[in-house]
Amino acid sequence: MHANAFRAEAGFARLRRRIAEIEGRGSGFGEAQHACQAGIDDSGGKDGVPALTPLRAGALLPFAIPRLDRVLAGGLRRDACHEIRGAFARDIAAATGFASAILARLTRRDDRPVLWIVEAAAGREAGLPYGAGLDRFGLDSRRLIVVRVRKAGDALWVFEEGLSCRGLAAVLGELRGEPRRFDLTASRRLALRAQAGGVMGLLLRHSDRIQPGAAATRWLVAPRPTATLDDCPVVLGGPAWRLTLERNRLGATGTFDLEWDHGRCCFVPVATDPPHSLPVAAVPADRSHPARGRAGPLARAS
Repeated sequence: MHANAFRAEAGFARLRRRIAEIEGRGSGFGEAQHACQAGIDDSGGKDGVPALTPLRAGALLPFAIPRLDRVLAGGLRRDACHEIRGAFARDIAAATGFASAILARLTRRDDRPVLWIVEAAAGREAGLPYGAGLDRFGLDSRRLIVVRVRKAGDALWVFEEGLSCRGLAAVLGELRGEPRRFDLTASRRLALRAQAGGVMGLLLRHSDRIQPGAAATRWLVAPRPTATLDDCPVVLGGPAWRLTLERNRLGATGTFDLEWDHGRCCFVPVATDPPHSLPVAAVPADRSHPARGRAGPLARAS
C-alpha cells in the first residue's frame, strides 16, 4: 500500500510539471513577479545573487534592478530566445560584454555548461572568446563549449540543436549581418526549441538592421562612459552600457543605463554621466586665450 501511494504521488508530481510546461509557467514565477511589482530588489543569496531552483519551464533570470525587472515581469525568461544587437562595429565588444554578463549570472544558478557558437565572419570582426578575460569578468571559461563554424546556416543549425539539449544551461550564437537563412520562420523555430528544451538562447547579432523575429526580447547595446573608482579616481570602473529594449513580448520597452560589477557578478544602475577622471588641460602659457583679442575666426593682421 505504501509503495502504491508513493507511485501515485510521483505520477501526480510528473503531471503537475507537465501541465506547468504546457502552460509556459513554473514555480517561482508568481513570487518573482510579485516581488518585482512591490519594488523589492531580489539581491539575496550568495554574493548578492538571488538563488534560483534548478531550471524549469517558465523560470526567470532577474537583473536585480527593480525598474528593469518590472518591465520584464521578473526578469529574462530562461526558456526563451533573446536577441542582443550591436549596430556598429565599435559596439560589438559592448554587446558581447552584456551577453557575457547575462551568462555569468545564469551560470551562478545553473551548473550546466554553455554552448558558444562563433560564425567565421563574426569571429574575424570581433575575435574569439578569451578565457582569461571571461574569468575576470565573472564567467567561468571552463563552463564554455566553443564551436566555430564557417557559414551562418551552420551556426543556426548548431544553435537550434543546442536549444534541444537539456544538458546545457544556455546557447549563445554570434551572427554577422542579415543572413538569408535567419528569417521569421527560422526565428520562430528557435523560439519553440528553447521553450521545449528549457534552454536560454542568446543570439548576438552584428547588424545595424532590425529583422522580424520571435525573440522574447531584443536589446540594442551601446557603450557608455564608465564611472571612476572611489578609492582611485584616475582608474576606470567596470564596463557600462546603454541598453535599449527594442522588443518585449510583454509590451513595455525603454532605455536603461547599467554598469557591471564583476566582483559581485551583478548589474548596477547608472544614474548620471560620470565626471571626467582628469582635469581639462590648461591653455599654454605662451599663447593668448582663444576667446580674447580675436575679432572672429580669422584675425586681421596688424
